[in-house]
Amino acid sequence: MRMRKKKNLIPRMERCEDRLIRDPYDRPGRWRELMPQAREIHVELGCGKGRFTAGTAAAEPDVLLLAVEMVPDAMVVAMERCVNAGLENVFFISANADQLPYFFAPGEVDRIYINFCDPWPSGRHAKRRLTHGNFLRLYRQVLKMGGQIHFKTDNQPLFAFSVEELPQFGFQLSEVTWNLHENGPVGVMTDYEAKFHSLGQPIHRCVGTMTEWEEPFPSSRKVLKNRWLDAFAEGAPEAELGRWVLAEGNFLWHLFSAKLVPCLEGEAARNALAEVSEETVYRFYYEYPPEGIPLTQSLSKEEALSLPEPEALFGADWYLVDKDFTWTYVHTHEADCGPYFCRAERQEPSGGPG
Repeated sequence: MRMRKKKNLIPRMERCEDRLIRDPYDRPGRWRELMPQAREIHVELGCGKGRFTAGTAAAEPDVLLLAVEMVPDAMVVAMERCVNAGLENVFFISANADQLPYFFAPGEVDRIYINFCDPWPSGRHAKRRLTHGNFLRLYRQVLKMGGQIHFKTDNQPLFAFSVEELPQFGFQLSEVTWNLHENGPVGVMTDYEAKFHSLGQPIHRCVGTMTEWEEPFPSSRKVLKNRWLDAFAEGAPEAELGRWVLAEGNFLWHLFSAKLVPCLEGEAARNALAEVSEETVYRFYYEYPPEGIPLTQSLSKEEALSLPEPEALFGADWYLVDKDFTWTYVHTHEADCGPYFCRAERQEPSGGPG
């Protein structure tokens, strides 16, 4: 649902200016300067109109709460709520959740709240869910060991996805419930939550505690495909991606042959591969690995540089990546296509409101 444009938005924001953080990119490691006596630092992603924000800040006056929201018309309501309540331990950041590693030093955050985020029901949009592995990796960069994610939603498919996804990225689940308020209201509610509860709709909740974890290299075709596309197809138009890559009969490397994203080709690609710094790389076949060769294989850089070209067989293409999928090198089965080399586009920080 699109929010109505708030009247007098700018002057209302200005009246709450001391609650708005305009320099979050300059603050990694310095957030406690806002509240030196803070016991912990908590971050709320998508605070909306701030009912949960204000209630939580009031309930924990010794905790510094940082509320992240992208929609100014919602954030101004949340800011006014907190200002009118006289809350001094809550501040607001206008940004996307993917910017957290630019805002916080490693281990600086104790808890992250994710309440009633967009479920993005389409499988093609799964990577946009705030509990997708792509975001969980980012949260791991800012949470302290033992830090927690507190997640609530009314969306059953999203909750099922989340309780499966969290443990796969090193978060131990606890307090899992499919009907939080079954025996009466529990904790501080969001505006959406109060509405859904009044209609008798079950609210789902869980806590994920960050544990020691090292991400294994993917071993299934589905995960390999999703990781690879998430990393290298970020800038590709969705319609063209569907037409040239995802449609039946196409290959992943059509992303490059159809020129949907920038890449190096031919000798330039070979030279780029020779210059990568990683000493261990991974080869995988997405379509049809030759008989006797595993789907995925760890190789030294020297071994990777001496790999023979694929046979001229339909789907016998192989892909090289580093463990974090920051670059890829693709050798296709077609003599006239490739090889290709591409580096994943990294989202650069952009300034908040001026």
